[in-house]
Amino acid sequence: MGTLPTLFLILVFLPHGLQSCGDYKECAAQLENQLDESLNDQDPDPSVVLSLCLVKHKIEPSIVNRLKETVISKGASMTSGKLGQYVLALICCCENPTKLTIDNELNHGINLESLLFDKLGQEIKSIEMNMHPLTTYYQVALAVLALCQDDYLIRKSDIKTFAQAVMNDELSFGGHFSVDTGAMAAMAFSCLHGSYKPADSIKIALTKLIMQIYCAKEAQGTIGNIYSTGLAMQALIANSDFIPFPVWNTSKIPERVVEEISQGAFSNSVMASQILPPLLDKTYLETGKGCFGGVSGTQSKAEMSYNRMITVDYTVNAGTGSHTHSTHLTVHAGTDLLNIMQIAQARDAEYFRFKEIQTSLGPFITSIGGIPANSDKRTFWQFLNGTVPIPVGVAEYKPSNGEHVIAILSKY
Repeated sequence: MGTLPTLFLILVFLPHGLQSCGDYKECAAQLENQLDESLNDQDPDPSVVLSLCLVKHKIEPSIVNRLKETVISKGASMTSGKLGQYVLALICCCENPTKLTIDNELNHGINLESLLFDKLGQEIKSIEMNMHPLTTYYQVALAVLALCQDDYLIRKSDIKTFAQAVMNDELSFGGHFSVDTGAMAAMAFSCLHGSYKPADSIKIALTKLIMQIYCAKEAQGTIGNIYSTGLAMQALIANSDFIPFPVWNTSKIPERVVEEISQGAFSNSVMASQILPPLLDKTYLETGKGCFGGVSGTQSKAEMSYNRMITVDYTVNAGTGSHTHSTHLTVHAGTDLLNIMQIAQARDAEYFRFKEIQTSLGPFITSIGGIPANSDKRTFWQFLNGTVPIPVGVAEYKPSNGEHVIAILSKY
């Protein structure tokens, strides 16, 4: 992705007075300083921490600890969107939101993602029953994005309900498309795209949102209004496969943003936090791609990845004329199929118990649910990802989030 074209030989007004910007990077640096200073005046806002983290600004451990203290004490009473902001900020700072502690005091820990998952479920239930969420679709989108960015489980039915709301134009108010809500939803669906199901619903919803955002461009150089432009730019940058960068990024957009900065429109730190990342070609979709905050003493990315939770559907099908049996499991990301089978066996031994033999190529499954493979009948237990055979053995294969693994008694 290229950076924004030449622009920004301007004067920028910030809280400390009129300052000169040599180019757009200097202007972004002044916004970065503004956000950094705001952390000293009040409890850190998670959107500000996230923005600074994305542009690789050093986040002091004391700031992260203050975030953690706030969300541990107040997370249960937060809305889905506010909790989602905290999850995104903490992920970016290399904190593990599934086991959040202060100073390694495990008795004060909290699983933010489990809490957020429950809050999202309540929002979706309200949509299904009342045709609207408990809060707003903006907050629903934030919750989905936060869970997705850390590879946490999201129900297929929840994704489908959210996608259907997009297709029904429920993100519009009074007949007008809400650009900031649409942009946050587009980033959520962009995160889901390719990794979650139902894939068709996700792609259709994402395509519609991107086209609606593009069509919201105004002649004076905003997308919606000036305050929705930052999120809209992020959504378009993150989805350049739909609309290439040079097509939507006309010179009027960056010029208008710079003009508004110079007039003090972004003196509010929350508003500034949304416009800073796209000025430097960053988006909320990059939250889970690295520990930009540089906080010491936290888990490695490999450790964080293992502690993330995913869902896997596991089905045993003994062949024609036999009943199939399925179970829905929540496991750590990176868990191999053999361990998943052991978890299913512990849950229901009648249908999921299995036997194995060790071979030079690893474990070989000889029986599932009391039904053995039979060389005389030329049958064996085959494992599929949906309809595609898995490429390696059960001890090496690691299902992804939302995957449906099927063990089927097949013939050779």
